[in-house]
Amino acid sequence: MMLHQGLPTWATLLLISTTAALTLPNYRGLRIDQSRQGVLHIAFNNPDSEINVWGEDALKGLTDIVQRLQNDTETKAILFTSDVPKYFLAHLDVLSQPLDPTISQRSVELFYSLTNLPQVTIGAVNGVARGAGNEFLLSLDMRFAVKSHSRFGQPEIATDYLPGGGAPQYLPRLIGRGRAMEYILTGKDILAEDAERMGWINKAFDSEREMKAYIDDMLKVLTLYSTRAIGLNKNAINVASRPPIANTLADSNAFSESAGRPETQKLLGDFLELTQNLSATDVELYLGESVPLLYNLSAS
Repeated sequence: MMLHQGLPTWATLLLISTTAALTLPNYRGLRIDQSRQGVLHIAFNNPDSEINVWGEDALKGLTDIVQRLQNDTETKAILFTSDVPKYFLAHLDVLSQPLDPTISQRSVELFYSLTNLPQVTIGAVNGVARGAGNEFLLSLDMRFAVKSHSRFGQPEIATDYLPGGGAPQYLPRLIGRGRAMEYILTGKDILAEDAERMGWINKAFDSEREMKAYIDDMLKVLTLYSTRAIGLNKNAINVASRPPIANTLADSNAFSESAGRPETQKLLGDFLELTQNLSATDVELYLGESVPLLYNLSAS
């Protein structure tokens, strides 16, 4: 009850802290917005990809940002969105071959660092988030999505991989062992409404406007609290719910080892053919339904 009595106006909030905000440089593929007191808004916008794939620019940029945030007490929340219509983060960038064998491990280390931040991390999704994109979201504290365009999934099995960014460890803790088996072993998508029901995401919305309003109201409360208090509570919840990094690193090693197999290389080549080199086609948009087509190509 007390939380809703006498909440300060935005004008008052702006006067609560007079310490200079965190200063960040420009990052390729990331749009930074610090216009709101206590909130760091990061939007993904990979300039080299129609489908906003997860790659080196985002990985390096976020790694630098996370390091800068470790001791920042003025930022209370980090909000992640996408500037690319229909795509939050499609999946790992597999267009450049051979894949960098370290990208999975470096992604795992970044995702784990995100869970350790004293700030609240929130994903606001209005598009596709699969593979590394979904695993990025799983490492955040909260996930919200719009029903119309949002799809989540782990299609790695279709190209002879396993998810190497944490999904086999995080998903069972969120949705249970059986459902994690179902989605990881088939590679099929889950829509936002079902993802909400299972606990994959926090809440699904009918419109982006409704999602923004909901998150905005939550941020008004979160930015009242100290970063110390937020971090203290996060750490306690992490103890009860976060997988050990050794487990996610083991998955990442298995992912990297798969890259050298001839069968995997063949399927990855077929995947690039099927997706027209990761173009924004219906195949990518509905990838969970499309991945079985890889085996028609492999048989031809």
